[in-house]
Amino acid sequence: MARLSRLCDLISTSLETSACVQSRVSEKHLLLSLSSLYKEIQKLCQLQDLEDEAPVTAHNCVVQTENLEGNCKCLANVVLSMVNFFEHDSEFVQHLTSNILFTIFTSLIEADGIWVKFLQFVWITLVISMLSICGAASPCSQFQSTSLLKEVTTHKIPALDMSSSEIESFVSVLQSAHANPTSKTDLGLFQMLHKMGKYLKNKVDQEGELGEKFILLSVKFLHNIPWDHYSKTDFGSSKMKAVLSGCMLQFICSLIQKNDFEDSQNSVMEVSNSHRELGDLVPKFLSSFFGLSDGEKHLVQYMKHKTLMLMIRLSFYPHQNDTSRIILWLRFLKEYFPDLLYKPFSNYTITPKCCLEESPFFPSFADKLVSLNTQTRHLQRQALLVFFKSCFGLIQTSSGIEKEQCLCGKEASLIDCGTQFCCCCCGNIGLSEMSDWLKCAFVCQVDTSPINFGLSFLQLFMDEDDMLFYILLLLQDASLVTLHTEIKGACYNYLHLLSNIIDPVCLFHLLLLSLKYDHLVLIDYLISKDTGVLCARYLLRCLKFVSQSWQSFGEFSVPQLQETDSSNKRPKLANEVCDASTSSKAFVDAKQCLVSLKNTLEDLHRKNLFPYNPKALLRSLSRFQELCQR
Repeated sequence: MARLSRLCDLISTSLETSACVQSRVSEKHLLLSLSSLYKEIQKLCQLQDLEDEAPVTAHNCVVQTENLEGNCKCLANVVLSMVNFFEHDSEFVQHLTSNILFTIFTSLIEADGIWVKFLQFVWITLVISMLSICGAASPCSQFQSTSLLKEVTTHKIPALDMSSSEIESFVSVLQSAHANPTSKTDLGLFQMLHKMGKYLKNKVDQEGELGEKFILLSVKFLHNIPWDHYSKTDFGSSKMKAVLSGCMLQFICSLIQKNDFEDSQNSVMEVSNSHRELGDLVPKFLSSFFGLSDGEKHLVQYMKHKTLMLMIRLSFYPHQNDTSRIILWLRFLKEYFPDLLYKPFSNYTITPKCCLEESPFFPSFADKLVSLNTQTRHLQRQALLVFFKSCFGLIQTSSGIEKEQCLCGKEASLIDCGTQFCCCCCGNIGLSEMSDWLKCAFVCQVDTSPINFGLSFLQLFMDEDDMLFYILLLLQDASLVTLHTEIKGACYNYLHLLSNIIDPVCLFHLLLLSLKYDHLVLIDYLISKDTGVLCARYLLRCLKFVSQSWQSFGEFSVPQLQETDSSNKRPKLANEVCDASTSSKAFVDAKQCLVSLKNTLEDLHRKNLFPYNPKALLRSLSRFQELCQR
């Protein structure tokens, strides 16, 4: 491959790697050299007809080894020559090094799988560096004894286009060329891998094949990182460890996206297996990432956010419905996030400062107290979403499981919540956990009425619209589960109360009340690219519940509800009245809101101003209007 040979020669002749990394070389001189190399590499990668040209001069790689030949030898030379620059103290040098390697990676994408070998060399360098820093006596020998090489030999990794002898040869060269790596190399490589993954996701290819290979290889190599020793390793300073941990979590989380591969059944199965393996990693790195000092509290908050996001994304894959995995995640939530799960949310007021229009970790927050409160509320929503999804998922998946096959009867210590289970069935673990959560939540509440409790719960989630509709849809499913579940023992009272709180008709009324019966807010939700599908699905299901429970919908009331302007996300309309103590008023307000929604939708659809076809929703709203007229 002429292009790769030219790249290899260009890097070898342009820089004296060992000398440049030393501190005696000025940062300015090194940046000039790397900038010049970067420009030359960009020019070379942009040439279209280079592959047809014969090399002008004889090519000779600096890397000399028996089992690496041709392209593999050039790739090894490129990686080994550039990786050393991550060790420089200058962040600008590290950034430029990452850009050079990333540019080379993108130029290799079209070269028949050469990019896969390049990616493997990067990963091998990273894993061995982590082994070395975490105290492995012989990191190269330890890497060669992993199951990875066995999988290569038996061809169990379809994306891997290398032999075990080639990997072993690269490892031996790496051992002599990169003897004393530090956490700066690991940080730079993880940042570059994150950038590579984003590039492949945005690149249009056949059925996402490139992205699948990237995920598959990344998961395989992530399993070889010494997670058991990670928490005990210093990495130079607590701040460096916190930054590296955050970067690793960011990369791992980026490997999982919802509904990435639903168009191809084969792709779904293959990637689901990779996601299952990635889910198996969560127990390994979770305990390692939360041993940071209080001085890095903002980084701890960020890592909690990324961990919960990873758990949320994994929970939407079918394999996540495995009973043992759900129970394990419930244990993790109680062990690492108890402050978020059981944090009171009563009397929570929504203000413009609380509503999220950007990341809660964005540095634009001037007020540190407001920023910390916003982050905590965001994390609380994430933790509760995972908790609810796990509990109700456990109840659903346990239906039909025989007592002899039940996990909780044999391994009840997985939860260790001190609750006496009603019987040996996994469903009762979910019910017991919900009962414990409700018990704690109601103790913290000032007003323990189900209406006020449900309203406070809704207002907590209204800061983030997409999460609001996720939780509403989840609670709709949960309402059906709890109604058809046999509830016995001490948890009966709280779970009976739960069934009243999550009643779909009640929650629908409370949502409309929280929005001040403003149908234009619902229009905003429906046309939003983030909430449109979720809101439409929720409204369709709500209108079905309303038609089936028409009497309940008409008789709903909100007794003695105290409302203030600051307790609602939207400002009051001029013609609104605060008193909603009678069932007739609640019904009339809800009816006017939904009829106005129907009229506005019809008008927008008639003028072709609505982004998608709302006919199904319009039919349900028309049915609702007919019921009102009766």
